[in-house]
Amino acid sequence: MNDIKEEIPGYSIETLKAGENNSAQEFELFRFEYFARDIEHLKMPHRHYFYTFILVTGGSGSHDIDFTTYTLQPNRLFLIAPGQVHAWNELNHVKGFVLLFTDNFVALSKGRKLLANWPLFRAGQSCSVDIPVKEVVKWVEHFEAMEAEIKLADDFTRDAIFYAIGNLLVRASRQYEVANTRYSQSQDLLFQFQELIEANFATQKTPKEYATQLHITPNYLNSFCKKRSGKSAGELIRQRIILEAKRLLAHTQLPVAQVAYQLNFSDNSYFGRFFKKYAGITPEEFRKPLR
Repeated sequence: MNDIKEEIPGYSIETLKAGENNSAQEFELFRFEYFARDIEHLKMPHRHYFYTFILVTGGSGSHDIDFTTYTLQPNRLFLIAPGQVHAWNELNHVKGFVLLFTDNFVALSKGRKLLANWPLFRAGQSCSVDIPVKEVVKWVEHFEAMEAEIKLADDFTRDAIFYAIGNLLVRASRQYEVANTRYSQSQDLLFQFQELIEANFATQKTPKEYATQLHITPNYLNSFCKKRSGKSAGELIRQRIILEAKRLLAHTQLPVAQVAYQLNFSDNSYFGRFFKKYAGITPEEFRKPLR
């Protein structure tokens, strides 16, 4: 997996903004208008190695997240997960807040990895949600309180930010739950499956391999996935493989054969057949319009 990530430029919190200090950081908060300065390097497709909250309170523009273009508009919240391919297109007089934080920093809030415990940053889920106007005021107040806490910078600041981010995760989760009526706590198994796919899609390509790790039968996993997501277990696995293939084809100069190798396909021709079957186009045809 590390080899795959290294092919597309990636940034940690401390390297994201040009000219910022290079000390290791677990969280950072920017005013959007400040963040929007000097980000030409972020207009090229890149990955983040952290979680991102972006609350837009003013201005306009757009950005791309994994082949979807999202419009920037007031009262819209964006969530970007580690590993997603992101690129800014245009930013026009934007205002708001940009919050960055690592999984390690907040993992203790539920005792396990963030991705497995909140109804956020899910594969196949929209990366944006619109916040009601009356709620945005509370979000802004919360971010401003975080700003004041960071400026204070005493022995309690880290704990204060930890709890503040937890509060925002709760707020965002409630908003996503309202926006996504299909969400249910009973989907925990689906989330566990998606987390396993995220960690192993390049090497494990069959539902049987994942069912074994989840201590259930492949048939049960398949039935559960169809009921909760509308897609079979195999479809969810293939969807993630195709997404990574598209990322590498679109955002790197790797030969198609090397992309196949990165994704652990036995040979290039098999990868080509697989890609065409599930993407509806050959790897070469997909890459050509992007050049």
